[in-house]
Amino acid sequence: MPLKLNVADVIRAPKFSPEIGEWKSGHIPRAQFPLSRVKPKSYKFGPDYRWRIARFETSLGKYRVLVLLNESKAIFRATLASETPTGDLVVLCQHEYHQSEPGWHCHVSFADIDLMPHGVFRSHLDRWPKYKSNSEARHGFNVEEKNALSIAANVFRFRAQGDLI
Repeated sequence: MPLKLNVADVIRAPKFSPEIGEWKSGHIPRAQFPLSRVKPKSYKFGPDYRWRIARFETSLGKYRVLVLLNESKAIFRATLASETPTGDLVVLCQHEYHQSEPGWHCHVSFADIDLMPHGVFRSHLDRWPKYKSNSEARHGFNVEEKNALSIAANVFRFRAQGDLI
């Protein structure tokens, strides 16, 4: 294991033991995606939002991906987080698309995971690529329940086993 472990190491690492949860709506129970410093209202979404959790392991640790989708508003977010021994998560990256910002982008940190804050969604992440107001990429949202997990799996390089189309 490298002395300093970051999100790129996790994405590149071979994955095993994938577990894919079913699509659900509304409230995300903290047990599914535990972030101790996030207010409860952040876990509540309207009925148009669908979510599911994928879990996998690497030789570096255990990880979860929260896939959040609102097709009617063209919102997609796949949040990669590292499990900690205390049961909390460290958010490493959020790959997303939403109409309030142009194009597909990530909120990511390449810092050493051990130095990143536990239990928060995004306070430590930088946008990549940097915001460009003249971006051509405002179009291109072709995400549905049937392909949302595959998009997250491709970005974070895990197999979306158990996903029926």
